[in-house]
Amino acid sequence: MAVMEVDIAKIVPQADRVLVRLEKLADQSSGGVLLPPASVKFERYLVGEVIAAGTEVENVGKGQKVMFSDMSAFEVNFGTGDRLCFCRCDDLLAVVQ
Repeated sequence: MAVMEVDIAKIVPQADRVLVRLEKLADQSSGGVLLPPASVKFERYLVGEVIAAGTEVENVGKGQKVMFSDMSAFEVNFGTGDRLCFCRCDDLLAVVQ
């Protein structure tokens, strides 16, 4: 089944959720160890840019860079080629400045 492309500018997260565009994960650690994609789940934190925020989100806005655990994120495919996910505002670990 093909995924239909959706205009992400028209997606409005509900309540306390944020929509985040994930940054590309590093292929190797700072020490030079290769990191296969299968090693990502439950072992690393994700960083990305907030695309949209729900009406109950107060401290984070569109365009801010945030860090969160991959265990609290729900990855979605809107057919855009970007890696996107939803998470609750309370699950954000930090705003990266």
